[in-house]
Amino acid sequence: MLDVVTVLTYNAVINLAVMIVATIAWARSPRQKEIVFWALAAWAMVIGTICSSLTEHVPYNILAYVGGLIYVARTGLIRLGFKEFYGQPYRLWHAFSIAVLVSTAMALAEVLEDPTPVRVSLVYLGSALNIGLGARDLWRGKPGERLPSGRLAAAVYAAYALASLVIAPLPILYPIEFVGRTPVSEWLTYTSMLLLVFNLLAFLMAMVLKLERGGEIQRQLAERDHLTGLVNRRMFLHQAAGLSTKAGTAIAVLDLDHFKRINDTYGHKGGDDALVQFAERASRLLPADAVFGRLGGEEFGICLPGQDHASAWSTINAVRLAIEAEDMHSDHHRFRLTFSCGLVVTDGSDRSLDAWMAEADAALYAAKDQGRNRVVLHETAPLNVESSATHLEALVLADWEDAARLSA
Repeated sequence: MLDVVTVLTYNAVINLAVMIVATIAWARSPRQKEIVFWALAAWAMVIGTICSSLTEHVPYNILAYVGGLIYVARTGLIRLGFKEFYGQPYRLWHAFSIAVLVSTAMALAEVLEDPTPVRVSLVYLGSALNIGLGARDLWRGKPGERLPSGRLAAAVYAAYALASLVIAPLPILYPIEFVGRTPVSEWLTYTSMLLLVFNLLAFLMAMVLKLERGGEIQRQLAERDHLTGLVNRRMFLHQAAGLSTKAGTAIAVLDLDHFKRINDTYGHKGGDDALVQFAERASRLLPADAVFGRLGGEEFGICLPGQDHASAWSTINAVRLAIEAEDMHSDHHRFRLTFSCGLVVTDGSDRSLDAWMAEADAALYAAKDQGRNRVVLHETAPLNVESSATHLEALVLADWEDAARLSA
């Protein structure tokens, strides 16, 4: 049968191992604040364990007070680590706010004949609150990011918080007994083992999320344009290749007009600002299922599934009109931007993406030859597209204007 001393030994060894790993991670990445918080939490756990092992030298009520506060603060540091990891707002005092409340409640418990059971219960309760708030932060995550183990980590922390909450009344219902200065309690033995497992899982989940974030960053670097955040040429062609085999897929190749003049006039920062703002504005206007990528330099590609000639021309032309109507800005400079576009709509025939892209490129050159700032369909498209698309274009522009009013 396990006893408290044996459990404390297990705690010391495992917490020491966690502390060493966290400290090494801290030393390797000192600028990553989430690792700093997690390493401090690991150190706090070791210090708390040391306090618990000094029962032969220090009265248990003092150890329960000091060690308990360290334990609660540790869970607050873990929570701050996840807030930093997900880019959620926080203040440093958030790590210690619940520990301060627990400390106050512990001081008030001195009026009781035997305050120790209440003190121990408050430690479990404070920890449950910190861990539960951490589970909520994990569940919220980071907008636009979905790490595979994010929800699993939230579930682990929720179970950790629930276990601490269930344990909280046990010190009052079944007070800890002492043989000399050594605590003896069957429930304390087994619940300490349970919480040790949860504590280990908590740190493992943190490391798993860090690894997944690293993998996600590598994937983003491989698939995304670093400046605009759009898919890069390789990923655009990969996604467009699958859609081009279906009839009714619009493929557009567009080029920003006189972009070299913008770079020459406003510098490369002005050009970069124009690219970023163009990508953001066009992304807001395009349908949710559109594939929008930067093909290189000032050239972009758009793939619109489920379109006919009229709707495809209308959608792209609405983007053109909206871009033309709004100033770009870089520092104190303001300027207008237009683009030329070549457009083709697939017919479901057994043709390669390269063939469709070549036709879109030919239409793009035609747009430039005709004076730029226009959308030109490949010459095999119906000739009455512009008149049939007028109503659709008006609807798309109305959506753009509504979005612009809301953002303003």
